[in-house]
Amino acid sequence: MSGAFASKLMRWGSIAIVIRFVSAGLGFGLIFVLSQWMTSDEFGRYGFAFSLATTAALVTDLGQKRLILRSLAAYIERGRADLMRAVLRHSLTVTGLGILLTIAVVSSGAFASDFEFSLVATIVLAVALLLAEFQANLLRGLGSLLGSVMPREVIWRPAAIAAMAILGGGISIVVSADAAIWILALVLAAMNIIQLVLFTLPRWRKAIGEVAADELPRPDDGETLAEAKSGWWPSSLRLWAVSAMNTGMLPLSVVIVGLFVSAEETGAFFAAVRIAALIAFPLQGLNLVTSPMLASANAAKDPERLQYVASFTALWSTLAALAGALILMLFGAFMLEILNPDFATSATTLLIVMAGFVVSAMCGSSSQLMNMTGHDKEFLRILLIANPIGFISLVLLSYLYGGLGAAVGLFLLKAIWNVMVVIWARRHLRIDPSILAFVARPKGISA
Repeated sequence: MSGAFASKLMRWGSIAIVIRFVSAGLGFGLIFVLSQWMTSDEFGRYGFAFSLATTAALVTDLGQKRLILRSLAAYIERGRADLMRAVLRHSLTVTGLGILLTIAVVSSGAFASDFEFSLVATIVLAVALLLAEFQANLLRGLGSLLGSVMPREVIWRPAAIAAMAILGGGISIVVSADAAIWILALVLAAMNIIQLVLFTLPRWRKAIGEVAADELPRPDDGETLAEAKSGWWPSSLRLWAVSAMNTGMLPLSVVIVGLFVSAEETGAFFAAVRIAALIAFPLQGLNLVTSPMLASANAAKDPERLQYVASFTALWSTLAALAGALILMLFGAFMLEILNPDFATSATTLLIVMAGFVVSAMCGSSSQLMNMTGHDKEFLRILLIANPIGFISLVLLSYLYGGLGAAVGLFLLKAIWNVMVVIWARRHLRIDPSILAFVARPKGISA
């Protein structure tokens, strides 16, 4: 692997981790501020509504955020400006359908629950989250890391807190769950528009111009527009199912718990899950950088580069997760207590959920490797085997033991499919996305 590529990966990987840690701090800050500005019951209502909106945004994108990321990175590598334009039109059209589905999902969740919250505000937040995710992945596919993450990951939460304080007349105020959801939704919608104007449109024009100016595509790239289009819908549906069965499970767990326990208990579980999720942030940050690199390496038919990127991700995500786990084992209960003294009883729940994220970090970019290399069909099969076990456990244990039972279900959801993907990738791709690659590298890849 060339020194220039390794240097680029290290530089942008470090930047991505720093951004995600800043985002983690801001996310915890938002939870802390709202827990101080709300009663326990109101915070539980907020946690349920926010998790419902997040779940809806994650499971109704119809596979477009991953399709646009993978396709743009691959088409830029191949020099196909025609396919770049076509896949963008396709994804925008399908995302419009996803917005309608988002409205239906949020409405159904509101109907099924006993919580009282603003349905319209939750729908606006869900749609804003959906569009923010799509736009961020579009920018990542174009190679713009900072433009993709800064608005939502860094600016959104402080801006929302500032808006609440200004509207409330100071920093020591009482905020309702509905008001918080409305402000978060409207501020994020404004961020989406600003991001579109300042980052997305200029970056798109630049990328199209650069690709069109190069003397590409490669001579052996004879894929027609019709052939490409015929693959987008099947890929979209598989990527959609993968997203719904993977990233949608964490916020969905809060919604499920909220169906069986009180608002106060739901708030405690929501806080525990959000704190435990800090362990996942380094891996998420690395994936911001390495996902398009995996797609590009696959398009270039370069397995050595694939393994290098995957191993880089596994190493640093594991080290960061172990360090984070140590901090949460020592101070997790304290972090819950400063949010609300009653939340300290969820310390064991936090540690169980955290363990699932540690396993995920040690398995590295397992899901991204499958999605970015076009093996979403095989990934979906793995999820269809693994996730029913975890999901049934999540629902049943939530019903029997509340948040503690849900934590065990979440651990199973995270751990089982990650391990199965590592085994499959080693056998069939000769690529190991996990930390195990440093001990036993798959045959067929040079050290």
